[in-house]
Amino acid sequence: MVVGVLSVLLAIILPTVKTVRAAALNKKAQAEATALAQAAIRYKNEYGFWPGQLKEKDDVTVELRPAFKNLPDAFVPAIISGPKSFTDALQVTGNPVYLNDNEVYQSFRRIGRKEGSLFKANPLNPKGIHFIDLAEEHEPLRANYLDPWGRSYILFMGLNPRSTFTHTITSASGGSQLVRVDNAIAFAFSYGPDGNLSTNYLYSAGVRK
Repeated sequence: MVVGVLSVLLAIILPTVKTVRAAALNKKAQAEATALAQAAIRYKNEYGFWPGQLKEKDDVTVELRPAFKNLPDAFVPAIISGPKSFTDALQVTGNPVYLNDNEVYQSFRRIGRKEGSLFKANPLNPKGIHFIDLAEEHEPLRANYLDPWGRSYILFMGLNPRSTFTHTITSASGGSQLVRVDNAIAFAFSYGPDGNLSTNYLYSAGVRK
């Protein structure tokens, strides 16, 4: 009799527990996607480039990634970061630049290469600013930021033509150039619990669908 009562109670409670847990994970994913988008915008405002536009040249200097070197002045297209299997299938107007997510996360790292028992400063984040809580931050090629289901977030940067940003690029010869960059908005999303089988993505705050 006791076993029967317990079975009935479990049959009632378990679906509710699963629903509550699923809702909590969805909410967490949306909060983390928002944090990622805000981190990208903050990085852009702080350093003048979107995370991932630059790469380490050596321990103390950086340079533009090849994908950005030959772009027309005052133009940076949409930058899309995420798993290659997903970004390759995207249909985006214009000529976006695709990055893998690790290239973005390398910009957020507060520490650079290891020298002996110590870590140097990261030239991509020379001020050592905490933008977001990365996993594997001490490993440049493994630094990541995964959703509650262990998958990478998709990050879009530079999609709002109403916003502008200007910064100065200094060349190796010592000359400088003021560049106006249109599109200063970013957003991110998670696949959700169903992975790439789903189209019900969990977006960062502020996205109008």
